[in-house]
Amino acid sequence: MKIPVYLISGFLGSGKTTVLLNMIEKCKKKGLKTGIILNELGTKNVEETYFKKQNVKTLLNGCICCSIQDDLNETLRSFSEEDIDLLLIEGTGVANPIDIETALTTPEFTHIYELNSMITVVDGSHFLEHQHFFTSSKEIRKLLKQQISCASMVILNKEDLITESSIKKINNKLSGMLKEGVSVFRTAFGNIPETDLFKKRYHLHTSMTNQDHSAVGHRHNHSSLRSIQIEGVAEVDRLLFEKWIAELPMEVLRGKGIVRFKGEPMNYHFQFASGKLRLLQTVEEKTPIIILIGDSLNEEKLNQNFHSRMSE
Repeated sequence: MKIPVYLISGFLGSGKTTVLLNMIEKCKKKGLKTGIILNELGTKNVEETYFKKQNVKTLLNGCICCSIQDDLNETLRSFSEEDIDLLLIEGTGVANPIDIETALTTPEFTHIYELNSMITVVDGSHFLEHQHFFTSSKEIRKLLKQQISCASMVILNKEDLITESSIKKINNKLSGMLKEGVSVFRTAFGNIPETDLFKKRYHLHTSMTNQDHSAVGHRHNHSSLRSIQIEGVAEVDRLLFEKWIAELPMEVLRGKGIVRFKGEPMNYHFQFASGKLRLLQTVEEKTPIIILIGDSLNEEKLNQNFHSRMSE
């Protein structure tokens, strides 16, 4: 019997990991043994604490569709030898799902895996902004189109942050990108009914003929989107850190990591997306780290700015 696969994609900060965690929880309640492939642009996975006691294999320091394609194939071979009931794959925010689809539908893997759904998560609070010529780059617009046009299911996330009139505009934009018959599900926190989320929506004979083949082999079309690391992070003042986050340049699309605040006994995981900062206290004693992802980021300048602000 083939192993069903669900591929989760979406732009930076759209809520992919939230959807993935919801799916894992639903699988756990059913007693299903789940394999998970995570892909990170940076050299460290700062979100691994979210996946404790899970069968996770992480592909670091690259995008699945580019520099670590061989690692993906090797990981698929590894999971094929394990006793799992299904496989969940989360690409980076700059991954083109078509490249992952291509790997899964090669002769080597089609007798092992069955791709059930290509789920694309859309950040409703920033989608229109990312579509605008004056507030995003050509690369971002092209990447978003790639992620949406190959989807067999779209999750329009963060609807709590947008108005109904904006949702109508988003749906109009989406309708011009989606394949015929693809459903769009609205949610605030990526929580979709189980029957909808795990439904088989992918059909090889229609998907591979209908997709935009000009997107395949895009290898370098997100060359300006990169991950950087803030070096030498020690204890910081909480108010100064929150102020620094709020004043990050618009080129910074995503931030995550671990910070320690002065006078507090425990570390915090932080997530920065859609212009909002979330902090979650953790008992884990890990070295503080700050990772920023965005468009044409100047690593040296951002490092200098961080340390100058934290020393005020």
